[in-house]
Amino acid sequence: MGRKPRVERTAEEKWQIVQECLKSGNVSETCRRHQIAPHVYYRWKDEVDQGAKAALGGRSAAAADSEKDRRIRQLERALGRKSLEIEILKNVVGE
Repeated sequence: MGRKPRVERTAEEKWQIVQECLKSGNVSETCRRHQIAPHVYYRWKDEVDQGAKAALGGRSAAAADSEKDRRIRQLERALGRKSLEIEILKNVVGE
């Protein structure tokens, strides 16, 4: 089974989907209805948040938050990899 073809969405479509998720509170259902993965929604939501911060607080505030968010995502990925490694090692050892 191959990948679905990539759908290019306009900024307006992305904004509408993010708003719909925020209003409904049900990310999974909204993502399913629009045929997007939840991680795509969260990436769009982060972009919306960064844009709003840049518009309201100036570019330096958004850039600082962006760098923090990037570092947090990097650390979360590293933590996930380490957790997976631990599970694999537990299975190998037989615990």
